[in-house]
Amino acid sequence: MERDTVRETLQDAGFTQYEADVYLALVKLGTATAIEVAEASDVPKSRVYDVLRDLESEGLVETYKQKSLHARALDPNTVIENLRSRASSFEDTADEIEELWDAPDLGEHDVTLVNRLETVIERAEHFIREAEDEIQIAATTEQFDRLRPVLHEAKSRGVVIKLSLSPEQNGSNPLEERYDFSEVASEVSLRELVTPFVALIDRSKVCFAPQPGSGYQFGIVANNYPLAYVFHWYYQTSLWDPWELVYTVHGSEPPIEYVNIRQFIVDAAPLFHEGAEIGVTIRGLDTSTGEERVVSGTVVDLEYTGSTVDNKYPSLSEVSGKVSIFVDDGDRIHSIGGWYAQVEDLELRRLTIDSLEVPGSANE
Repeated sequence: MERDTVRETLQDAGFTQYEADVYLALVKLGTATAIEVAEASDVPKSRVYDVLRDLESEGLVETYKQKSLHARALDPNTVIENLRSRASSFEDTADEIEELWDAPDLGEHDVTLVNRLETVIERAEHFIREAEDEIQIAATTEQFDRLRPVLHEAKSRGVVIKLSLSPEQNGSNPLEERYDFSEVASEVSLRELVTPFVALIDRSKVCFAPQPGSGYQFGIVANNYPLAYVFHWYYQTSLWDPWELVYTVHGSEPPIEYVNIRQFIVDAAPLFHEGAEIGVTIRGLDTSTGEERVVSGTVVDLEYTGSTVDNKYPSLSEVSGKVSIFVDDGDRIHSIGGWYAQVEDLELRRLTIDSLEVPGSANE
């Protein structure tokens, strides 16, 4: 490193220009007279004495009389440690500024465009750690491996996780023997094509990045309910429904859990119209107060797109409009809606089928 650069760095660390010049000269000379130091450092002889005394008061040099004033540099460890500490601080500050630039804090309704896929994945990890009810994620095997620890934590908290898995760009098989989905997902579908990275958390958090090799280098990170709703339907119709379901925790016997009211209606409508008695527990938000409520009872009616034409076997697309579930708890009938529920009593967060009695079954 050039001497001028070293001197400037010492000045950044708190030295004056003359102090930096004199100190560097003494470190190089070891021991010297004040006149020799002035000549080696290009500091005026009239000033070198004051500079030496200032450096001595800071514990960096030692002066002594031997016919004339002499000086020697002390162990530079203090200066070295100070410089290294400052370097580490500068590095940490640079990292913090970069992080703030790439991933600023999101407010209640913020949408942020970021530059790197890494930032999108990091924010997805953060959102997954805070998930309470539902995660929908579309990822390559490499991205899935990165997110496995936080998905495992979320699954252990009871979060429902739908994973749409695709191969890497080189076409490697995503279902190698190492994959055990039981602790990281509730349902898994296998895609044949590489598609964008998508993570939707609790109906409000969105992380998106274009598929690898697309030529686009950007990402979207959002805490935005309407945008999450749009991405939900993109996920459902393009990244989930068309592909093979290779793993599910859902069985045919209760308890069976749902976080999607439309999926429940698709599964329950045929049974309900055949006379089945479906006992459920529903946790949702009161549409009047916004407070969480729990309702348990029997399903007494279903309303959904196509129900007016006696459609007993609806597909998911046929329940894409207004949907409602009506539950009798023995005292009153509660109406349950999905996203953006307003006219119903509750906006559904989670539904559990507690009991299922089908006419003609062995249980009857």
